[in-house]
Amino acid sequence: VDFEGYLSRIIIDEVMLELSQRNCLINVVGVVHSKMWVFAIPIQVNSVFFQNLYSLENNYLGIVPPKSEISIFQHPFSNRFQLYVHDNYLQQLCQTLELPEAKKFLNSSAASIVICPSEKIRHLQQSCHQLYRMLFNLDRQQISGQRKALRLNFFKQKLKEEIVKDFLLTLAVTKDIKTPKNTIRRTSILKKAEEMMRKNLRSDLTIPAICQELKVSQRTLEYIFKDFYQMSPYNYFKLLRLNALHQSLNQNNQTKLVYEIAEELGFFHRGYLSSDYKKLFGYFPSET
Repeated sequence: VDFEGYLSRIIIDEVMLELSQRNCLINVVGVVHSKMWVFAIPIQVNSVFFQNLYSLENNYLGIVPPKSEISIFQHPFSNRFQLYVHDNYLQQLCQTLELPEAKKFLNSSAASIVICPSEKIRHLQQSCHQLYRMLFNLDRQQISGQRKALRLNFFKQKLKEEIVKDFLLTLAVTKDIKTPKNTIRRTSILKKAEEMMRKNLRSDLTIPAICQELKVSQRTLEYIFKDFYQMSPYNYFKLLRLNALHQSLNQNNQTKLVYEIAEELGFFHRGYLSSDYKKLFGYFPSET
């Protein structure tokens, strides 16, 4: 049976992530939504013939601006993740990340393809896969409505802030877009950001909230942390929380379950927590 369509959609305000599958030869021709940008990456290696011009392999990021025409000839099983972002939110995010206007930065006149470093595409694929796995796992679990709402809010934040931002920064790096660096305030910003993280290990503090409080862009904070610690602010915050979890488990005396302590520190996916925890400490949380 020929099939062409989407398998699943994650829809939130201004953003949608779609898992798209075709198991037949198909030529897609049309005009995209008037308010939404579409970004597409492959799920696995399979060539796609774009705009009747050239074949693509596994390291492309497709960009389809609002109201633009598109023509793609797809081979069987040319499955993709498609990220839809409302134009207003994309403009806002470009400003937050200190990138040029979307219409200039991403070329709003026509659909286009950017060939990205393979490791960048793999990172985007892993982020999308991870979000889907966490949602599918949540759907199977028997948990309270309050805990489910807490996790769904985390997933919403991950899609709207982390994944969309990663798509844009991947394009910025690939297109070699430079932004001015403010060297005078870097150390001060770093110390203030670290202090906020340490004081909010058990709150729902986000990286965008830190940036808003410190009046810096997310991209600036990203540069500062990578220069000082060779890691993103998100990973640094996760490292602080893992250490806090380690201390809490050692002091627990069996009064709380491991997952309860972990969720207080923002760890909602047990599989990824166990892996990260073991990499850092050499054993699983349950063995602490």
